[in-house]
Amino acid sequence: MQKVVKFLNHYDPSWFALNYSIKATISILICGFAGNFFGGFLGMLYAANSSMIIFFLASLDGSTKIKIYYFLLYIILGIFAILFVSTVFKFSWLFCFFTLIWMIVVGFSNLFNANLNKILTIVNATGLLTIIASSQSNWDLTHALQSFIVGSMIAIAFRLTRFGTYGKFTKRSCTLILDDLIHMSKNINNDKEFLNLAKQCDEHINEIKKVFAHKSSTIKDARLIIHHSRAIFYLYKLEDIYHLLVAMQRYFKTIKDSNLLKELNSEISTNLIELKNIFIDKNSHIQTNALELARVSNYEIFKASLEVLYSKFRLIKDGGEDKIALEFKEKKSLKKAIKDITLHNPIVQNSLRLAIGVSIAIAIAAFGDVHNGVWIAIGVLSMSKDSSYMTKITGIANIKGTLIGITLAFVLIHIVVNENLFALFCVICIFLAFYFKNFPPAYAMAAFMSAFAMAYSLILGNAADVVYIRIIDILIGFILSFVVAFVLFRHTNEIKLSDTYIKLLPKFKNLSSSIIEGRFTIELNAISNSLTSYHNTITQSDRNKELKRYLEIYKNLHDISSLLSNLKVYTDSLKQSNKLITAKDALNSDINIIATRFEMIEKKVNKLPYYFYDNMEDRILSQDIKIKFLLLEIAKRQDRIIAQSDLLIR
Repeated sequence: MQKVVKFLNHYDPSWFALNYSIKATISILICGFAGNFFGGFLGMLYAANSSMIIFFLASLDGSTKIKIYYFLLYIILGIFAILFVSTVFKFSWLFCFFTLIWMIVVGFSNLFNANLNKILTIVNATGLLTIIASSQSNWDLTHALQSFIVGSMIAIAFRLTRFGTYGKFTKRSCTLILDDLIHMSKNINNDKEFLNLAKQCDEHINEIKKVFAHKSSTIKDARLIIHHSRAIFYLYKLEDIYHLLVAMQRYFKTIKDSNLLKELNSEISTNLIELKNIFIDKNSHIQTNALELARVSNYEIFKASLEVLYSKFRLIKDGGEDKIALEFKEKKSLKKAIKDITLHNPIVQNSLRLAIGVSIAIAIAAFGDVHNGVWIAIGVLSMSKDSSYMTKITGIANIKGTLIGITLAFVLIHIVVNENLFALFCVICIFLAFYFKNFPPAYAMAAFMSAFAMAYSLILGNAADVVYIRIIDILIGFILSFVVAFVLFRHTNEIKLSDTYIKLLPKFKNLSSSIIEGRFTIELNAISNSLTSYHNTITQSDRNKELKRYLEIYKNLHDISSLLSNLKVYTDSLKQSNKLITAKDALNSDINIIATRFEMIEKKVNKLPYYFYDNMEDRILSQDIKIKFLLLEIAKRQDRIIAQSDLLIR
């Protein structure tokens, strides 16, 4: 049991997926009952289908108002899809042509607006359902529209409704760490208690970091975390304060001015308490009276450390008042989006791949068996990934999951005789289909296929043979995706470039962190070898059109390694002349920002929560002109690298 709990906590450490799955399952059941009331059996399918795809939809970006606009757009387009498909499907060639054009438009929309692409994608499910439903003898257009609209509105209401306090995770996690820091500050003169509290704080920070290290952090209702990029910003800044308190503890044991230390200790604790106000929607006030007293003292090293600590206080306070820009997102104009439509663009290639695969499936539906064609199309859509590499990786896992799901469903269909008990197992599988959505693909597909096979069995009255035919259709869709992905637009070179680049980023983070203390030479040698490999991969690539941009990334990485080497040489010279002592804490803070930026670039490429400072010049604390110059030059090149991250395939 402990292993199971550990496994679940690994992929869903803060129960985002659990809460989301419960809400999704309840929504599907309510929508199904409502749809049955308005349109009978087919109405139930329309309403439940809308609820399912709305909850499988990745989070939309923007405020609640913007999300409502996009969901209304989904309802409008869904209505048009039902009307269009039910009318035009009987004209086979014409319908196949429109399907090809439509799927290309859906894919290309991602160049212009990611939210629009998500909405257009889920409209496809409504169209596919209509292909099957409209061929039934009891099909009724009015009932279908009513059920679709009612089911969509109920599901949207569930999707936008939050359970619990707004920003619950951010408030809970940051308050927890701040409480640890407050206790550390108040016990800074008690060695044993301070060390125990420091260990506890470090454990809490690492536990919360795990939340942002897994894709489950993206399944949550976006409102559970107030701008997850801001939440991770708070986390990293509070971690900085933690390290500063640990480093500063020795001064509270060695400095003899007890009155000054008492004032500072009280003020640091008060300021940490003030920062908690950010997370209960109150104003915070950073006090500096004791800091001013320290500034006129003779404790130069201690003063430098205090300046860095108080700068972190102000930075968190400014972040709480929305004075800091996070997670930069470029807004594309329609003109720029159209300009990006080339065969060298991975988004365009993926769009064409998907359009061709779905069109083949629809042709089977139009000229052969309707059910076979639609379920093959579902298989193609479920395998839609950004590259042939990801298609291969997830595809193999999906096939494994499908076989596991079929086996589980087969056992339950033949063993569980009681229909009510079987329906309960079906609901549990539906819940697991959502819960495992951001677990490894094999688990997610196994749960989905079990739920699908069992639900289909209930609908057909345990007609197991038909269920297995549908499963075979989906597997054919998987195979079709493989064929199209690897015959057309195979991304071999881009995969190698992306993988080599991703492996470089942690090495640059380690190199940055080793400037003050660490094995800098060993880290530099590792980077030099990796940069050579990366350059060779670029020059051997056949992607001539994007070669300049890849070389630009290489050039900036190469420049950063040289700049870090120069910074290391200069700081070593300052160490020898004892000029680094007073500036050490400020330099540590600045280097930590540089190292964190490499980590955030990696998170952005891996589609995990991240933040990225927009103006480094205002963040650097070091006063040494040469150090500041080198740090800013490194930061400029980091900005250029993250601007090219759209080239990378993950």
